[in-house]
Amino acid sequence: MPVTEKEAKFKYCPLLTTHDDKLKFCQGTMCMMWRAAGPDTGYCGLAGRPAGPDGGK
Repeated sequence: MPVTEKEAKFKYCPLLTTHDDKLKFCQGTMCMMWRAAGPDTGYCGLAGRPAGPDGGK
């Protein structure tokens, strides 16, 4: 599901962890896995293109 970068920054990333194995938040456009889905939206490309009518435009 495409989200704004502001919304993504409050979702946990499964690849980013602290030294004591706690998850960190999404970095949005600063991450190589971030994929743009529109002018102000995007999604994590780790799981592939999102399903749905507006996914992965």
